[in-house]
Amino acid sequence: MCVCAISVAPLRCVIQNCCATLDIGSAGFGSRLCSPLLQTTTMNLLLFGAPGCGKGSMSGALERDFGLLHISAGDLMREEVEKETPVGRQVAVLMNEGHLIPDELIVSIVINRVQQPNVKGRGILLDGFPRTLRQAQALAKSGFRIDAVIFINVDPKVLEERCLQRRLDPVTGRIYNLKSDPPPESIMGRLLIRSDDTREKHQRRMRIYRKQKKAIMKHYEAVIIEVDGNPPLPEVYAMVRAKLASFLNAKTESKL
Repeated sequence: MCVCAISVAPLRCVIQNCCATLDIGSAGFGSRLCSPLLQTTTMNLLLFGAPGCGKGSMSGALERDFGLLHISAGDLMREEVEKETPVGRQVAVLMNEGHLIPDELIVSIVINRVQQPNVKGRGILLDGFPRTLRQAQALAKSGFRIDAVIFINVDPKVLEERCLQRRLDPVTGRIYNLKSDPPPESIMGRLLIRSDDTREKHQRRMRIYRKQKKAIMKHYEAVIIEVDGNPPLPEVYAMVRAKLASFLNAKTESKL
């Protein structure tokens, strides 16, 4: 196992004592190194931002490059729906109407997941949770620590356009964007529009998000890493990686 020391220049992350040097400004989105950037880290990250900001796309790349375990609140909810559990049936109704899931439901499901034996001790990447102050407080009370919050800040008009351009591949589960991440022509015919990807439901979710955002930002203000999410996603991810590496360097140096 190699030990990686990270140094940061603008949009460049150099991996020393490892077998690769990666220019994240030009590498493909989520390019994989010979080993994760922070192979032995147990840090916990939260991806935070409005619906359509790119959390799903960022999470896969961060999971690969930083060796984290991605836990998506949305995925956990959909698993409950697919299994047709009592919780899943409640979730299905709320999702179809474009509502967010009540705190008590999502808190119990996510905390149960992060406390499982095969998860404890690993670095976690939370996606879509916590969204509210009550959720954040419940998470802290459970003993789970958030080391850094990556806040992806996107203009509302860009968010709505991204939402309306999203398409789901029911075979692979992958979500494409017709404009920024177009699917192959060969699968266009099977793509679906998710039930919550309509203008009306997006605007409803945005109203809820705006009400919740201030309290969450205040709660985590000491560990927020803000990134401009308006450029194309590969450029946004390059900024995320550079800022996160810089944050971690500073945190490590403060402990020396």
